Amino acid sequence: MESFYALALIAGILVAFVFPVLIATYHNTFKVEIPPDVDQPSKLRLYHWVYTLMEVLAKNLESLGILEEHILIRLISDGLPTCRDSKLFIKDLHFDEVPVRIYLPRVRTASKQRGVIFFHGGCGMFGNIRSYERTCRYIARKSDSVVVSVGYRLAPEHPYPTQFEDCLTATIHFMRTAQDYGVDPSRIIICGDSSGGTLTAAVAQALVNRRDLPKLRAQILIYPYLQCVDFNLPSYQQNKGVPILLKERTVALGLRYLNKDLSVIEAVFKGCHIPEDLQLKYQKWVSPDYIPHEFKTRGYKPSTTHPLFSEEVYTLIKPMLDPVFSPLLAEDSVIARLPETFILTCEFDVLRDDGLLYKKRLEDHGIKVTWCHLQEGFHGTVTLPLSKMAVIYTLLVLFLAVFVAGFILLVMGAINFDFSNSEIPPGVNQPVKLRILHIILISTAVVGKILENIGICSQVSFVRYMQSRKTLGLDPKLFIKDLCFEKVPVRIYQPKVPSASQRRGVMFFHGGGWVFGSLETHEKLCRSIARESESVVVSVGYRLAPEHKYPAAYEDCLNATIHFMKNTEHYSVDPANVIVCGDSAGGNLAAAVSQTLAGRSDLPKLRAQILIYPGLQALDFNLPSYQQNRGVPLLFRERAAFYVLQYLNGDALHMQEVLEGSHIPIDIILNYRKWVSPDNIPEKFKVRGYKPHVLLDCTTEVYETVKRFCEPNLCPLLAEDAIVHQLPESFILTCEYDVLRDDGLLYKKRLEDNGVRVTWYHLEDGFHGVINSFNSDWLSFSSGKRGLDNIVNFLKSL
Repeated sequence: MESFYALALIAGILVAFVFPVLIATYHNTFKVEIPPDVDQPSKLRLYHWVYTLMEVLAKNLESLGILEEHILIRLISDGLPTCRDSKLFIKDLHFDEVPVRIYLPRVRTASKQRGVIFFHGGCGMFGNIRSYERTCRYIARKSDSVVVSVGYRLAPEHPYPTQFEDCLTATIHFMRTAQDYGVDPSRIIICGDSSGGTLTAAVAQALVNRRDLPKLRAQILIYPYLQCVDFNLPSYQQNKGVPILLKERTVALGLRYLNKDLSVIEAVFKGCHIPEDLQLKYQKWVSPDYIPHEFKTRGYKPSTTHPLFSEEVYTLIKPMLDPVFSPLLAEDSVIARLPETFILTCEFDVLRDDGLLYKKRLEDHGIKVTWCHLQEGFHGTVTLPLSKMAVIYTLLVLFLAVFVAGFILLVMGAINFDFSNSEIPPGVNQPVKLRILHIILISTAVVGKILENIGICSQVSFVRYMQSRKTLGLDPKLFIKDLCFEKVPVRIYQPKVPSASQRRGVMFFHGGGWVFGSLETHEKLCRSIARESESVVVSVGYRLAPEHKYPAAYEDCLNATIHFMKNTEHYSVDPANVIVCGDSAGGNLAAAVSQTLAGRSDLPKLRAQILIYPGLQALDFNLPSYQQNRGVPLLFRERAAFYVLQYLNGDALHMQEVLEGSHIPIDIILNYRKWVSPDNIPEKFKVRGYKPHVLLDCTTEVYETVKRFCEPNLCPLLAEDAIVHQLPESFILTCEYDVLRDDGLLYKKRLEDNGVRVTWYHLEDGFHGVINSFNSDWLSFSSGKRGLDNIVNFLKSL
């Protein structure tokens, strides 16, 4: 158990890193279309692969609750670090509380310069001043202009239309103070790419009626998004799978920008979001008929069906029809007063036709339009990094960021979870080690969850795999064989030293909440018991939940035990000296098997049962130990309920009811109060923060799903006295800092009340799982060794 935790952490991070890379590669190879005529297709594929990788990693981290998707994408796409510019003065300021960065040419001209206000793209959720640093510097240097880059607030933290309001506020401020920066107020241009082009067009429209401000000199729209009416225009059909802006991604980002439900994407694609009257109104502005024929030759199919209007979808997306979001839908009276315009479109861009339609509207109203069409261009081509070294550097930064961030997030998330959700009592044995062990376990579980969310394997399978990777070599003192008893896998440990008489036999059932654990996880413990007590130990690899629900594990343990008791002579074991033993869930199984065999006349009587911090009942999760140790690793109160529900039903449905005690009718609870009650717990175990729990009634529906909790084979503490008084001599080990402590104490009392001899050992500084950490190198716990020594001494006394 020692080094595999560290290996789990490292291997888990590598797996979590490699598989998103493979998924991004698959998506980039089979899910996108790279037209042969596009500019530098290999580089475009590379950029899209990087972006997809970012998306996959971000979504996985969000699904784990570690970091929201948009935050990670922002962190990774924050932009390359920039150095001092020999040709520009660069200042960070605020225009009416809106952050801006101004780029002023160092060489001043005799006359006042033009000013360019730049609004970055990113669909209102991504992008910032840093990520467009190179673009703005380039514009400032090449055009000899004062450039103002606006760092508007982003969604979803700042909902739409905050982004437009910030851009409008910054523009008005600059227009009023332009001369302070050596700018001619009559030569101010606004500019933006993609959604920044949307903001540019919306700000230009908002300023047409402002008489208190100089008129804008021009607007520059770089592959702008301008309408949400028709997502089946020729460019949307032709370029739906062309990176970097896929058709589906366009609509999804728009809906996320408005914080709307993504489930309506298909309805929006079909056009179900526009009522008939508005369709007729918008048809004069948004129609394939206004797209020149030359742009329809590449695989365009006109729609032949009329979409069925959905009032629900229309209500949801109505804000998208506002000209602030869709500037192409502005009224003619606004369009007619717009300034001179430059529009750049790209052939391989879903937004191409938005630009073409806006160009036509402007020209129809006498607005001078300069149009640049990049025949080999794609969305993002202008503002992507400008050199091969930038591409390489971006990849290196991304890989490093992914690995380092993944490692740090995993460890920090685990540490945060540990400190936020766990309580390490000062009296526990080696508290720092316990915290480290818990953090490693959390990290392993997190990696498993990542793999589950990307469809590689289930979290349970991954944790089981990591737990079982550690294999021990040959043991010089033991013969070790893997066999099957009645189709149940077992591992037998037999001392090599000859014995004058038959040995005792120990049937060992491992713990792990009936969900985890295996022959491998308890290998070291079983070897130690066999060596130190000179016993034949049979470790049982019973079937696990949730794949195999109750009573599968119990039946496997029972069948294996019966087989062994009938065949003890094959292993030189005294049939009158067979002991059942188990830890945690294994202790539950040992108790259940012992009760079943108590009345069997066809088999020799069990010599003893050894129950190591067993879970013995599921009626009351508010006993003193459950309250006092609810957050003590390695078994939280919630996890105890989760595991027993997984064992019973294969899921954790109604866990809240189980925890609060509203899963069993009050009359049944009162009937079992003679055995399951805080009144039967010695007072010294109640002084550490116990509050009596009020009984709650339950519904028939809930009870029907968990009524088998009343079966002794699942909850041995509920067995009748007639069974309990027949049980063999018992050894019970409990730990002070364990939610299952009181299960052991209550069973101890029941056994003693029925005349059964009980040896009880209580680890005052112990916690759940400590025995299995008795010899784990740097994660060993001395209390675990003390507990194991007492178990061995008990065995030797038999």
